Amino acid sequence: MTINLGAEISRRRREQKLTQEDLAELSDLSVNFISRLERTKDQNISIQKLDSIARALNTTTPDIINNAYRSKPVKSSEVSLDSTPVFVKKVANELRKLPKDKAERMCKAFIILLKEVN
Repeated sequence: MTINLGAEISRRRREQKLTQEDLAELSDLSVNFISRLERTKDQNISIQKLDSIARALNTTTPDIINNAYRSKPVKSSEVSLDSTPVFVKKVANELRKLPKDKAERMCKAFIILLKEVN
């Protein structure tokens, strides 16, 4: 039995209404890498890159691997209840890139701003 991680990643990405560009940005990988991974059956991917993709898709690496082996895929919505909008994921991704203290200050400022708008 062969495993096609790219097909599973593509299926999950489409279910979450993400483009390849969105997934690339959320996982800090290139669009070319995501595209090649999804369209080829012969993948060579490091566990670190697969972990990054899994986090961007709000799942786990073992879940992607296990689901890629299944004959009938499990929908992401059956596995994860996360329906976070793409722009919120992008903000969270950018915050993860900051040093912890700076990210914390940004979050506090954002919360204050949200409270003022409401």
